[in-house]
Amino acid sequence: MEVYNITSSQPLAEGKTLVSPGHIFELGFFSPNNSSNKYVGIWHKTIFPRKVVWVANREKALSVTDTLASLTINSNGNLELVDGKQSSIWSTDISVPSNGSAALLLDSGNFVVQDDIGAQLWRSFDFPGDTLLPMMLLGFDNKSGKRDVLTAWKSESDGSTGLFSVGLAPQIPTQMFIWINGSTPYWRSGPWDKTKFLGIPGMKDEYVSGLNLDDNVQQGTKILAYMEISYKGTLKLMYSEHGENWNLNFEAPKNPCDHYGICGPFGFAKLPSLQSASV
Repeated sequence: MEVYNITSSQPLAEGKTLVSPGHIFELGFFSPNNSSNKYVGIWHKTIFPRKVVWVANREKALSVTDTLASLTINSNGNLELVDGKQSSIWSTDISVPSNGSAALLLDSGNFVVQDDIGAQLWRSFDFPGDTLLPMMLLGFDNKSGKRDVLTAWKSESDGSTGLFSVGLAPQIPTQMFIWINGSTPYWRSGPWDKTKFLGIPGMKDEYVSGLNLDDNVQQGTKILAYMEISYKGTLKLMYSEHGENWNLNFEAPKNPCDHYGICGPFGFAKLPSLQSASV
């Protein structure tokens, strides 16, 4: 059964899904790879295999046997996930001016809580997981020091925070890094030259995902795309031109030469397909 909003009188339970107006994204309960964990997540509705792009309760999974859990607007207006015993598992935990709020899933994949006049009170895009969607922000605030990063799952069946993360380093020109445990460099993109990352061969300024690095961080695309950091530390950029199969646009690291510092500060690595690659 499909619904288009979640309210205090219309919670989302197992067997129901919340869909975006254009049926592009869907939110519901799922268990990855037949594991004992159950989560609330978002995925593209019509493209298979299913790719979960955001998880609400990634640090506190439900039991796969819990069929009575529900996602609802609680008495103080917050979006809350409760288990079958009505214990709180996850909440938006914000100050809500009224209890007339509702949760909706937008065609961008952004899961939002709105008040009774439609003003957004909370957005899932402000809390990235392991996947970046068009219109999401991945960066840093020089004034506050806040840094938005993607964090990998712990394993294929465990959505909690894993070993790898990816984000932009606060330097000029900036670079994209994959880190181990949030600080040890594992891979880097090379500097941004206003059109591309220099360390990504073949990257074009019309990059198929609409990925753009800009002072105002404007992003957009007419096709479906996502960028993901896997639990194995692989960064992938995927796209679907017609809402059909996913296609790989970019992957890193692809070979031993891609790993950060693998040959030392002045080393070179020779690969069968390349004459040389500096590290």
